[in-house]
Amino acid sequence: MYYAYILEASRKAKAVRNLYEHLKSHTKAPFLPELTVADFVLTDGMTIPQQDKHRVLNLKLHDEHLSPYFKSDMSLFHLLMMDDKVEMRMYRVEAGWMLLFDGIQAQPKPFGQSGFDLR
Repeated sequence: MYYAYILEASRKAKAVRNLYEHLKSHTKAPFLPELTVADFVLTDGMTIPQQDKHRVLNLKLHDEHLSPYFKSDMSLFHLLMMDDKVEMRMYRVEAGWMLLFDGIQAQPKPFGQSGFDLR
């Protein structure tokens, strides 16, 4: 499981806040239980339904991978390889929001006849 923590000072904060409010108003399921990830206490979490995963992908979190207002245990490769098959959850954190991703491939898949490109 990988995480992406977006602080309120981030330039993506407004978009993430709008996404969180949208999910909160459109989700009828109760909040997920409180959780601790990387010393952050996560509250008021919800699973992101399939029809809203494109909203997370449209945040383009890979733009923030070097920002001091974005903390993650993912590399740029992980951020770029994310698709709608990944299980996503969103939580509120004290000074921002945290997205949890499960199912992101850990390394590139081999390609070419020998499992790599000879170019």
